[in-house]
This record gives sequence, C-alpha cells and structure tokens, in this order.
Amino acid sequence: MTRLATLFILLTASVGASAADWSTRLDQDGVLIESRKTGESKYEEFRAQTLLDVNVASALALLQDTEACTQWVFRCKESITLEQPSATERSFHQVTSLPFPAKSRDVIFHAEISYKPEGTVKVEMTARPDALPEGRHVRIQEAYGFYLLEPVSEDRTKITWQQYVDPAGALPSWLVNSMLTDLPFRSLTAFRELVTKAPYAGSVMVYDPDGLPIDISHEAQ
Repeated sequence: MTRLATLFILLTASVGASAADWSTRLDQDGVLIESRKTGESKYEEFRAQTLLDVNVASALALLQDTEACTQWVFRCKESITLEQPSATERSFHQVTSLPFPAKSRDVIFHAEISYKPEGTVKVEMTARPDALPEGRHVRIQEAYGFYLLEPVSEDRTKITWQQYVDPAGALPSWLVNSMLTDLPFRSLTAFRELVTKAPYAGSVMVYDPDGLPIDISHEAQ
C-alpha cells in the first residue's frame, strides 16, 4: 500500500506539473493564447482557444476546406489537398511566408479526424516531409498538433488549436517564438468570423446506421 500511495503521489505531481507549464501570452477579445517549452527544443508549442458561434459540424467544415487556409491562417500563402483516401483522412501541402529576410516555409501534413460519442471532434496533424520533393521553400521536417472541437451548446463550439513546429533552417528561436502570439490570435479571430458564413455555417453531421458521426454535409444551407 505504501508503494502504491507513493506512486500515486508521484503521478499526481507529474500531471500537475504538466498542466501548469503553460504560460499565458495573450487573453484578449475572447481568444486565449498560451505557450510552453517542449523537451529540449528551443522552439515553443502554442495552444489557442476561443468560442465559435456555430455548431461543431460548421467548424469542421472550415477545417476540412484546405484551400481556405489563405483566408484565415495568418501568413498562409498556399494550401492544397494532395490526397484524401477517406472522409476522415487527408494529406495537404501548405506554404507559409515569414518576415523578411527569412525564406518561406512549406510543410506536408497528414491529418486524421476522430469523432467522439459526446460530440467532440479532433483533427490530428503530423508532418510528412518526404511526401513531396523539396522545392524553392524551406521544408519543415518536424511539426505536429491538433484542432479540438467541443460542443458548448447546440450552436456554440469551443475550438482548441495546439501546435508545435520546428521551422528548420537557421531561424533564431526568439523570432519564431515571438510569432506564437500574433499568428494564432489573428488566425482564430479570422476563423471565428469566416466560419459563420456560407458554405460553412449551418453544416450538419452525417451519421452511420449505428448513429455514430462519420462526416459532415452542407445540406442545411
């Protein structure tokens, strides 16, 4: 019992330390931005959250619209779908501009959607740098993150965007880390507005015969 109690205390302390290592960067206009160090990396991971005045299906509809990246993700210059083998899986190529004189970066993400019984949807993304030959942009080798969509009410959704990116090349860490406030704040602010417009607003979930969500539809437009 003593060993079990000691183990429980250690695990509890570990969870507490992990939960407390996020530092608030900005809490403004309904958008909360936090960041933390990740392992031995000199670059930080960010977490951004806000509330959307739409349902989960509408938010997911915008996230699935790869080409719409240029309309809401700050500094996104190009985004195209490479392949989509199913309604819950796709790969896409994204180009991001950086402040002069830094070169633009590109990344290939593999994204998977998972539906939870309580209505929550998670979109997980992992970099696949070898999926395309490198071109004129600096290729990002390591990046991962997710979007978490949680229903607050029938027409309100909490979105959490958590992401880590190693931009590769010789960028100083202070420059990269300094972007971890402006980029998610501008992006989620734009997302919050764009998602209330057609064709995203009013989207609905599509369910399988067992009543489990498997896709979204714009039929409610």
